[in-house]
Amino acid sequence: MGACGSALMKPCLSDTDVRYDANYPKTIVETDARWEKLSGYFKVNVTSFDPATGGVSQPGPYIEPVMMTHNAPFGKSRTIGFYNHTVAGSRLIVNRYYFSPPAPFGFCQIPFEPPAMNAQPGSTCGVNGQVDFAGVYASLTHEHDGTLKVGRATGSYSQSEDGMWDTEAGSSAKLTDDNTFEFTFVRPDEFSSVMSFVFFDDDYAALSAVHTLIPMKTIIGAFTATVVRISEEEFVAGIEEYNEAFQVPQPIEAPMTSDEVAKYAGTFPSEEDWCGGLMSDVSCTPSPYVEPDAQMKGGFIALFVILGVLLFSSAAFFFHRKSIEAQKKRYKEHFVRGIARNITIADSAGRVSPEQLKKEFDHIDKDKGGTISKDELKTFLKSGKVGDISDKDVEAMWAAIDIDNSGEVDFVEFIIFLGSCGTEFDTVSKEQKTMSKEDKLKYATQRLSTRCLVMPPADEEKEGEEDA
Repeated sequence: MGACGSALMKPCLSDTDVRYDANYPKTIVETDARWEKLSGYFKVNVTSFDPATGGVSQPGPYIEPVMMTHNAPFGKSRTIGFYNHTVAGSRLIVNRYYFSPPAPFGFCQIPFEPPAMNAQPGSTCGVNGQVDFAGVYASLTHEHDGTLKVGRATGSYSQSEDGMWDTEAGSSAKLTDDNTFEFTFVRPDEFSSVMSFVFFDDDYAALSAVHTLIPMKTIIGAFTATVVRISEEEFVAGIEEYNEAFQVPQPIEAPMTSDEVAKYAGTFPSEEDWCGGLMSDVSCTPSPYVEPDAQMKGGFIALFVILGVLLFSSAAFFFHRKSIEAQKKRYKEHFVRGIARNITIADSAGRVSPEQLKKEFDHIDKDKGGTISKDELKTFLKSGKVGDISDKDVEAMWAAIDIDNSGEVDFVEFIIFLGSCGTEFDTVSKEQKTMSKEDKLKYATQRLSTRCLVMPPADEEKEGEEDA
């Protein structure tokens, strides 16, 4: 019939729902070129705010069992970040490095009761800063709505001992307008984080982030930052510079993925993770949205149904008509052959003398009542050796010969019916002409025996005796 969207078929689902479009772009930049802004290397100057006071955050003690304190005993006024964002095909790979300066002298003078400490193990408060890594991994999905599904966060973003958080539904990266990118991280009923990049042009942007603990109904962190695009060389040189400037005990090298950071080894998503494990990357997973088989438009279905009914009705009428015509021919030939047992058939009823036809009528009229009943006709048709005739054909013939539906056939109706048997007279006449001598002798014998069996009425016998 044709594919969806053709003249006879319903529109394709893909015409109104891009999820069913098999030709929809499968790379991030092809879906929206604005994503190119987010790709590249950036230097970020971060300021952390205390949600309780509204002022700049202050250092806090390190407590081993509490993950959120591990970055606490450092200066918060000038955290430096280096971001490496890679938009590769259908995947977004975000690797970020945060350098925190040594804690200020005043903080280092505060005595803390164990297990609280003013420095991380292996660091000296006021002397050593730190560097930490954070990763985000997202991909295009088959929803084709421009949103990237965040499948995993690693490093400091994971807030877990193994450095890995496989995110829940709702964690995403998306464009909210021409210049704004939004990252959302969600742990249902536990944690929510929203980070926004607003680009002023291709090279400068502002960043803001808010972290919320849902059960406590508390904002636990708020951050702003300036973001400047840099080259890869500046990116590598900047990491080397701050490793040294902040006297980081365990310097980090760049560029790196979370798999290459020793304490986060094994956290970078595997190909299985990308392709159906954590994410449904469009480049390596089948779409659940498949265009169904083409369906015909309702109007055309109705049209074809009507045409089908008409065609069926026409065919049924034709075959019924042919059946009726065949039945008429059948019972007419049978009737004419019955008459032919007693008289010689001409090629039409009009060429048989009225006297002969009257004798035949009287022959069928067994009770000599002047009309032929249905039983008398049936007896005539089923007698002799002119072939079988079904009761159905007898009924059909009776309906045809009893013109006035009186239940009896008079001589006029008899003659009218025979007048309609023109082709049948011709057929039987030809049959008689081609008879063998044996068949002709047989017919003559049948006629003689039939005539001998016709008894004169009782009053005619009496008149014959008186004359004698």
